[in-house]
Amino acid sequence: MTDKKEVMFYTDGRHTSVYMYEPPMLKQQYVEPIDELLDLGIDTITYAVGDCSVLLYDTKVGELWGHNVDLTNHPIWWKAARNVKSMIDRGIDPLMLVCEHAKSKGFQFLPSLLLNMGHTDHGRVTNCRVADFTTDHPEWVVGEEPEYPEAASHQANRLSYAIPEVRENRLNVIRELLCDYPSDGIEINMADYAPFVARKEVKEHTSTLTDWLKQIKDICESASQSQGINKRLVLRLSSTVEGNKAMGMDVEKWIKDEIFDTVIATTNNGDGFEGNVGGLSELINTAKGTVVSVLASIEASNDIDTTPAVNYAAASNAYHAGADGVFFATYYPMPKRYPYNYEATGRLRFMGHPDVISTKDKRYRLGIHDRAEVTRLNGLPVQLPVELNPLVKSTDISINVADDVKSAYDGDRLWKCELQIMLPNTTESDDIDIFWNGEKMPRSIQRWADWVYQLRPRPQYAVNGYRIHVNLVDKYLPKIGENIVSVLINKKDEKIVDPVHVAEVRVALDYLPHRNALRDEETYEG
Repeated sequence: MTDKKEVMFYTDGRHTSVYMYEPPMLKQQYVEPIDELLDLGIDTITYAVGDCSVLLYDTKVGELWGHNVDLTNHPIWWKAARNVKSMIDRGIDPLMLVCEHAKSKGFQFLPSLLLNMGHTDHGRVTNCRVADFTTDHPEWVVGEEPEYPEAASHQANRLSYAIPEVRENRLNVIRELLCDYPSDGIEINMADYAPFVARKEVKEHTSTLTDWLKQIKDICESASQSQGINKRLVLRLSSTVEGNKAMGMDVEKWIKDEIFDTVIATTNNGDGFEGNVGGLSELINTAKGTVVSVLASIEASNDIDTTPAVNYAAASNAYHAGADGVFFATYYPMPKRYPYNYEATGRLRFMGHPDVISTKDKRYRLGIHDRAEVTRLNGLPVQLPVELNPLVKSTDISINVADDVKSAYDGDRLWKCELQIMLPNTTESDDIDIFWNGEKMPRSIQRWADWVYQLRPRPQYAVNGYRIHVNLVDKYLPKIGENIVSVLINKKDEKIVDPVHVAEVRVALDYLPHRNALRDEETYEG
């Protein structure tokens, strides 16, 4: 028996592969996205096979990336086209090469397919990612939907999956990926580029998408029998039931009917699970009593805030909510991004072991996000920023903490436990009360850090104000689960015209390996 959870990793077969290397690529270079993940505790690799409408392998039913290029305005994507064609011209199917190599190294391997089918007029000059199928059918385009405000950020040029020919086109590619390759199934990304029908088509075609998904599941089962390999169907979805249903995806029915095997819950452009697990918990509760497993997507790219401590917090919150594993998508940790250094690979090692990461340093956090975009994709409320009015206590801000902090404190292993709140447009003369789980925090346990102007590295929102650090050790330790923060401005500098707002909330936890132990960064000099 083991409590090991699944760790799934999406490796984009483009950005760190065919975009990066000069043609013609060697076999060894093509499989590097697999080899760099060895011995990191990763169980399953999902691998991008193209940009949906054009593909990066020797497809017999779809369209090869760059196959119809006359002239191009995109050197990067033209490099990708030449790399894949050079492999095929040498008698090597890149996807078969990568799939077989991954499995020989002990990984489960899933081709990953995006579903975006965007129409583009085909002139002499293209960006190399234009398919004849999408070009030839402007009549299937969804178009603008001004009567639906939530559609403002949708891709108006996308083809609708309400059209039988569109569904059949993608079904042929899915069948090829499942039946012609010794994969362990397929991951279909239904989080990016959703919805796949027009908003006005949702009511009529929700059942259409359900039936289409059943066809995919049938292909999985048929391929499993013919190849003797268990082929699972994995869906990447935004993390609320209602948010998906509003876009024509009846996730609750899909789970209850066990139409797919695993769901990857994402938060898209919202806070990760290091702060709130509402949508994830909803999917986990929906999946109870079924064979469907739930993985929590963890963001670790292009953001200086997504440190190892933040990733450990997200994983811990996910496991506390009942997740069966974690998923890393497009993994380019700051500041080095790629190629990976030891810090980037090191933070992955223990992600499948809740007991091991339970004593790792963590940063539970909530930050600023685009409310309209996150609501469109998730149906989740966005908590920050919260604008503050003098003499009016703020709305409650909820932050989840999975750690058993009290046990660590009782065992003399708690090094640091702080509530941290960033408040732009504050000055040193302001009078502000901080409330934590209903209690007002004494000024004696607060430290005000001056971020009004600093040249050192910082997030964009950490400017023009103070960050308040509240020492929670002893009396005010976080509860396991939900904790509540609120803020009250008693007096504000009246010369500052912009309102004070809560830009970020963190709970910072640092641990000792044992009582009286040294911290990793500690030196004899002190």
